[in-house]
Amino acid sequence: MTDVLASRPLAKAIRARRETLRHLDCLTRQIAARAGRQAITLKVRSRARRRSDPRLYHQELADRLSFERWGELDTLTCRLVVQEQIIDALEECADVRVLPRAG
Repeated sequence: MTDVLASRPLAKAIRARRETLRHLDCLTRQIAARAGRQAITLKVRSRARRRSDPRLYHQELADRLSFERWGELDTLTCRLVVQEQIIDALEECADVRVLPRAG
């Protein structure tokens, strides 16, 4: 026996979490792609100056870009934490409602 009234807010919270995860994933991919483009551009421009490891340089660029967009990343991460807490509370509430009543 499932309480339909309890499942609607839960489904809505799960959809919101999924959307936030998609947004965070998109932002992460954008940062990685931009770091890759910048690494290639800088590599072509400065062929005389060689770096020891191009992957390390790419990671430095990704870290710098992540730092530049830390506000967005932090907001999404905090939103995910709150959404997880809401989902846990709704699931706990739904479990309590599903239990048969003694009486």
